[in-house]
Amino acid sequence: MQKRYFTFFLAMVFCAAQYPASAADVENRTNYTIALAGLPLANATFRTRKGESDYSIDAQIASAGVARLIVDTKAEMSSVGVISDSEFKPERFSFRYKYGKRIRQFHTTFAGGNVTETLMEPKQKKRKNWIPIRPQDLLSVTDPVSGLVMPADRDPCRAIIPVYDGEARLNLKLAHKREQKFQTEGFKGEAIVCSLRYEPKAGYRRGHGDIEYIRKLTNMEIWFAKSGPMNVYAPVFLSVPTKYGTLTIRATRFEG
Repeated sequence: MQKRYFTFFLAMVFCAAQYPASAADVENRTNYTIALAGLPLANATFRTRKGESDYSIDAQIASAGVARLIVDTKAEMSSVGVISDSEFKPERFSFRYKYGKRIRQFHTTFAGGNVTETLMEPKQKKRKNWIPIRPQDLLSVTDPVSGLVMPADRDPCRAIIPVYDGEARLNLKLAHKREQKFQTEGFKGEAIVCSLRYEPKAGYRRGHGDIEYIRKLTNMEIWFAKSGPMNVYAPVFLSVPTKYGTLTIRATRFEG
Protein backbone atom coordinates (compact mmCIF):
# COMPACT_ATOMS: atom_id res chain seq x y z
CA MET A 1 0.00 0.00 0.00
CA GLN A 2 1.37 3.42 -0.94
CA LYS A 3 2.80 5.13 2.15
CA ARG A 4 0.53 8.18 1.94
CA TYR A 5 -2.64 6.08 1.91
CA PHE A 6 -1.33 3.87 4.71
CA THR A 7 -0.81 7.04 6.75
CA PHE A 8 -4.31 8.19 5.83
CA PHE A 9 -5.86 5.07 7.37
CA LEU A 10 -3.92 5.81 10.53
CA ALA A 11 -5.32 9.33 10.47
CA MET A 12 -8.86 8.01 10.32
CA VAL A 13 -8.79 6.70 13.86
CA PHE A 14 -6.24 8.71 15.81
CA CYS A 15 -6.93 11.99 17.55
CA ALA A 16 -5.22 13.58 20.54
CA ALA A 17 -5.87 16.95 22.12
CA GLN A 18 -2.99 18.58 23.95
CA TYR A 19 -4.84 21.65 25.21
CA PRO A 20 -5.57 22.41 28.88
CA ALA A 21 -9.14 21.63 29.89
CA SER A 22 -11.44 23.97 31.78
CA ALA A 23 -13.76 22.78 34.53
CA ALA A 24 -16.58 22.30 32.01
CA ASP A 25 -14.45 20.35 29.54
CA VAL A 26 -14.29 16.56 29.24
CA GLU A 27 -11.10 14.76 28.23
CA ASN A 28 -10.65 11.25 26.88
CA ARG A 29 -7.42 9.37 26.39
CA THR A 30 -6.98 6.39 24.08
CA ASN A 31 -3.98 4.37 22.90
CA TYR A 32 -3.84 2.38 19.68
CA THR A 33 -1.54 -0.21 18.17
CA ILE A 34 -1.16 -0.78 14.42
CA ALA A 35 -0.15 -4.15 12.99
CA LEU A 36 0.22 -5.75 9.58
CA ALA A 37 -0.30 -9.51 9.41
CA GLY A 38 0.12 -9.55 13.18
CA LEU A 39 3.46 -7.71 13.15
CA PRO A 40 3.53 -4.38 15.07
CA LEU A 41 4.09 -1.35 12.85
CA ALA A 42 3.23 1.72 14.91
CA ASN A 43 1.72 3.10 18.11
CA ALA A 44 -0.42 6.15 18.79
CA THR A 45 -1.53 8.04 21.87
CA PHE A 46 -4.35 10.55 22.10
CA ARG A 47 -6.44 12.78 24.31
CA THR A 48 -9.63 14.39 23.05
CA ARG A 49 -11.03 17.52 24.68
CA LYS A 50 -14.72 18.32 24.33
CA GLY A 51 -16.16 21.56 25.65
CA GLU A 52 -19.75 22.76 25.68
CA SER A 53 -19.52 24.21 22.18
CA ASP A 54 -16.02 23.45 20.91
CA TYR A 55 -13.49 20.64 20.68
CA SER A 56 -9.83 20.05 19.92
CA ILE A 57 -8.20 16.90 18.57
CA ASP A 58 -4.54 16.17 18.00
CA ALA A 59 -2.63 12.97 17.23
CA GLN A 60 0.90 11.65 17.32
CA ILE A 61 1.81 8.38 15.60
CA ALA A 62 5.23 6.75 15.38
CA SER A 63 6.52 3.58 13.77
CA ALA A 64 7.47 0.74 16.11
CA GLY A 65 9.11 -2.68 16.07
CA VAL A 66 10.73 -3.89 12.87
CA ALA A 67 9.04 -1.11 10.87
CA ARG A 68 11.06 1.52 12.74
CA LEU A 69 14.29 -0.27 11.80
CA ILE A 70 13.33 -0.23 8.11
CA VAL A 71 12.14 3.38 7.86
CA ASP A 72 11.31 5.97 10.50
CA THR A 73 7.70 7.12 10.08
CA LYS A 74 5.91 9.75 12.15
CA ALA A 75 2.59 11.53 11.70
CA GLU A 76 0.92 14.39 13.54
CA MET A 77 -2.66 15.59 13.14
CA SER A 78 -4.65 18.36 14.73
CA SER A 79 -8.29 19.39 14.38
CA VAL A 80 -9.98 22.31 16.13
CA GLY A 81 -13.62 23.22 15.67
CA VAL A 82 -17.10 23.76 17.04
CA ILE A 83 -19.88 21.40 18.11
CA SER A 84 -23.16 21.88 16.24
CA ASP A 85 -26.16 19.56 16.56
CA SER A 86 -23.88 17.21 18.57
CA GLU A 87 -21.50 16.89 15.58
CA PHE A 88 -17.85 17.91 15.40
CA LYS A 89 -17.44 20.63 12.75
CA PRO A 90 -13.78 21.43 11.97
CA GLU A 91 -12.46 24.96 11.58
CA ARG A 92 -8.75 24.10 11.23
CA PHE A 93 -7.08 20.82 10.32
CA SER A 94 -3.35 20.11 10.07
CA PHE A 95 -1.64 16.93 8.93
CA ARG A 96 2.13 16.41 8.90
CA TYR A 97 3.96 13.19 8.19
CA LYS A 98 7.58 12.15 7.92
CA TYR A 99 8.57 9.05 5.96
CA GLY A 100 12.32 8.58 6.19
CA LYS A 101 13.75 11.93 5.09
CA ARG A 102 10.61 13.00 3.25
CA ILE A 103 8.29 15.45 5.01
CA ARG A 104 4.87 16.63 3.81
CA GLN A 105 2.35 18.82 5.58
CA PHE A 106 -1.15 20.13 4.92
CA HIS A 107 -3.09 22.94 6.60
CA THR A 108 -6.79 23.41 5.86
CA THR A 109 -9.27 26.03 7.06
CA PHE A 110 -13.03 25.40 7.14
CA ALA A 111 -16.05 27.67 7.57
CA GLY A 112 -19.60 26.34 7.80
CA GLY A 113 -18.51 22.93 6.53
CA ASN A 114 -16.76 24.35 3.45
CA VAL A 115 -13.03 24.58 2.79
CA THR A 116 -11.85 28.19 2.59
CA GLU A 117 -8.08 27.68 2.34
CA THR A 118 -5.55 24.88 1.87
CA LEU A 119 -1.79 25.11 2.19
CA MET A 120 0.41 22.22 1.08
CA GLU A 121 4.18 21.88 1.57
CA PRO A 122 5.78 20.97 -0.72
CA LYS A 123 3.23 21.87 -3.37
CA GLN A 124 1.77 19.10 -5.49
CA LYS A 125 3.57 18.46 -8.78
CA LYS A 126 1.51 17.92 -11.90
CA ARG A 127 1.06 14.21 -12.55
CA LYS A 128 -0.26 12.20 -15.44
CA ASN A 129 -3.95 11.22 -15.11
CA TRP A 130 -4.34 13.47 -12.06
CA ILE A 131 -7.96 14.26 -11.12
CA PRO A 132 -7.87 17.84 -9.79
CA ILE A 133 -9.92 19.26 -6.95
CA ARG A 134 -12.85 21.37 -8.19
CA PRO A 135 -14.50 24.16 -6.16
CA GLN A 136 -17.63 22.03 -5.63
CA ASP A 137 -15.48 19.26 -4.13
CA LEU A 138 -14.68 21.53 -1.18
CA LEU A 139 -18.28 22.12 -0.10
CA SER A 140 -19.96 20.29 2.82
CA VAL A 141 -16.90 18.28 3.85
CA THR A 142 -15.07 17.35 7.04
CA ASP A 143 -11.55 16.28 7.94
CA PRO A 144 -10.63 12.57 8.35
CA VAL A 145 -10.40 12.85 12.14
CA SER A 146 -13.50 14.84 13.12
CA GLY A 147 -15.67 12.92 10.66
CA LEU A 148 -15.29 9.67 12.60
CA VAL A 149 -16.45 11.02 15.97
CA MET A 150 -20.20 10.37 16.04
CA PRO A 151 -23.00 11.58 18.35
CA ALA A 152 -23.92 8.89 20.89
CA ASP A 153 -27.64 9.07 20.07
CA ARG A 154 -27.16 7.98 16.43
CA ASP A 155 -26.10 4.81 14.66
CA PRO A 156 -22.49 5.53 13.62
CA CYS A 157 -22.80 3.11 10.70
CA ARG A 158 -25.55 4.99 8.91
CA ALA A 159 -23.31 7.52 7.30
CA ILE A 160 -21.53 8.64 4.17
CA ILE A 161 -18.66 10.81 5.36
CA PRO A 162 -17.37 13.40 2.84
CA VAL A 163 -13.68 13.84 3.67
CA TYR A 164 -11.05 16.33 2.55
CA ASP A 165 -7.57 15.76 4.03
CA GLY A 166 -5.75 18.72 2.48
CA GLU A 167 -5.05 17.00 -0.83
CA ALA A 168 -7.59 14.27 -1.58
CA ARG A 169 -11.39 14.38 -1.61
CA LEU A 170 -13.11 11.07 -0.86
CA ASN A 171 -16.21 9.51 0.63
CA LEU A 172 -16.19 6.94 3.42
CA LYS A 173 -19.32 4.81 3.12
CA LEU A 174 -20.42 3.02 6.28
CA ALA A 175 -23.18 0.44 6.74
CA HIS A 176 -24.32 -1.48 9.81
CA LYS A 177 -23.15 -5.10 10.04
CA ARG A 178 -23.51 -6.34 13.62
CA GLU A 179 -22.70 -5.77 17.27
CA GLN A 180 -19.57 -7.32 18.72
CA LYS A 181 -18.22 -7.71 22.25
CA PHE A 182 -15.07 -5.66 22.70
CA GLN A 183 -12.74 -5.36 25.66
CA THR A 184 -9.64 -3.32 26.28
CA GLU A 185 -8.17 -1.34 29.16
CA GLY A 186 -10.89 1.03 30.39
CA PHE A 187 -13.73 -0.51 28.36
CA LYS A 188 -15.78 -3.69 28.30
CA GLY A 189 -19.00 -3.84 26.35
CA GLU A 190 -20.60 -3.82 22.92
CA ALA A 191 -19.00 -2.31 19.84
CA ILE A 192 -20.97 -1.46 16.72
CA VAL A 193 -19.37 -3.00 13.64
CA CYS A 194 -19.69 -1.17 10.31
CA SER A 195 -18.64 -2.16 6.85
CA LEU A 196 -16.40 0.46 5.24
CA ARG A 197 -16.04 1.43 1.59
CA TYR A 198 -13.52 3.91 0.18
CA GLU A 199 -14.70 6.09 -2.70
CA PRO A 200 -12.10 8.48 -4.20
CA LYS A 201 -13.57 11.64 -5.71
CA ALA A 202 -10.70 14.00 -6.59
CA GLY A 203 -7.11 14.85 -5.71
CA TYR A 204 -5.68 11.50 -6.81
CA ARG A 205 -4.19 9.82 -9.87
CA ARG A 206 -6.70 7.91 -11.95
CA GLY A 207 -5.76 4.26 -12.34
CA HIS A 208 -3.26 4.25 -9.46
CA GLY A 209 -2.88 0.64 -8.33
CA ASP A 210 -3.14 1.22 -4.57
CA ILE A 211 -6.19 3.47 -4.86
CA GLU A 212 -7.95 1.05 -7.19
CA TYR A 213 -7.20 -1.80 -4.79
CA ILE A 214 -8.68 0.04 -1.79
CA ARG A 215 -11.66 1.27 -3.81
CA LYS A 216 -12.60 -2.30 -4.76
CA LEU A 217 -12.35 -3.71 -1.23
CA THR A 218 -15.69 -4.88 0.15
CA ASN A 219 -14.54 -6.45 3.43
CA MET A 220 -13.07 -3.53 5.38
CA GLU A 221 -14.54 -3.04 8.86
CA ILE A 222 -14.51 -0.25 11.42
CA TRP A 223 -15.80 -0.73 14.99
CA PHE A 224 -17.19 2.04 17.19
CA ALA A 225 -17.56 2.08 20.98
CA LYS A 226 -19.37 4.63 23.10
CA SER A 227 -17.42 6.96 25.35
CA GLY A 228 -19.86 7.74 28.15
CA PRO A 229 -18.04 10.79 29.59
CA MET A 230 -17.86 12.44 26.14
CA ASN A 231 -21.23 11.12 24.91
CA VAL A 232 -19.84 10.14 21.49
CA TYR A 233 -18.98 7.05 19.47
CA ALA A 234 -15.33 6.72 18.50
CA PRO A 235 -13.41 4.06 16.54
CA VAL A 236 -11.78 1.24 18.51
CA PHE A 237 -10.88 -1.18 15.72
CA LEU A 238 -10.16 -1.03 11.99
CA SER A 239 -9.47 -3.94 9.64
CA VAL A 240 -8.15 -3.40 6.10
CA PRO A 241 -7.07 -6.36 3.94
CA THR A 242 -3.93 -5.51 1.96
CA LYS A 243 -1.73 -7.33 -0.52
CA TYR A 244 0.69 -8.07 2.33
CA GLY A 245 -1.77 -9.21 5.00
CA THR A 246 -4.48 -7.58 7.08
CA LEU A 247 -3.79 -4.14 8.49
CA THR A 248 -5.39 -3.77 11.92
CA ILE A 249 -5.66 -0.75 14.19
CA ARG A 250 -6.86 -1.59 17.69
CA ALA A 251 -7.50 0.48 20.79
CA THR A 252 -5.37 -0.83 23.66
CA ARG A 253 -6.89 1.74 26.02
CA PHE A 254 -10.30 3.39 25.67
CA GLU A 255 -12.16 5.38 28.30
CA GLY A 256 -15.71 4.22 27.79
